[in-house]
Amino acid sequence: MPLETVKLTASFKLDGQLPESLFSTYREILNRLLDYAWAEGITSFKRLRAEKYNELRTKYPSLPSHYVYTACQMACSIYKSFRKLKRRGSARAEKPFFKKQVVMLDDHLFSVDLENWEASIATESGRINLKLLTPRARQAYVRYVGGS
Repeated sequence: MPLETVKLTASFKLDGQLPESLFSTYREILNRLLDYAWAEGITSFKRLRAEKYNELRTKYPSLPSHYVYTACQMACSIYKSFRKLKRRGSARAEKPFFKKQVVMLDDHLFSVDLENWEASIATESGRINLKLLTPRARQAYVRYVGGS
């Protein structure tokens, strides 16, 4: 039987706050990428990353590199969805724009300590540790990874 990759996605409530600057910077990067993808018609993550990654890493040197990487992934996903809505005539805007307070974290930006039920999240000024507050998500996650 061939091996499969399983992607685990979970939402958690945190006991504490991430810096507001992280959200605004991420939103700014994401909107720059969306503008570029829209102007050039780019739907490929690899192409978008190849064309914009170095420029954005230079512009935001204190930001951990995987924020730019995940923003490229997210921008491609948003732009593909926007194109689909546009073809159907359901898009409200002329071009895609992101305004939510969201960051996409991958395994380089986020880690979980199951013993203490804490999350370590990379930020512009280093890693911060925050307690996780969602008990149902915790139980499901612990069961999934085989912890106690």
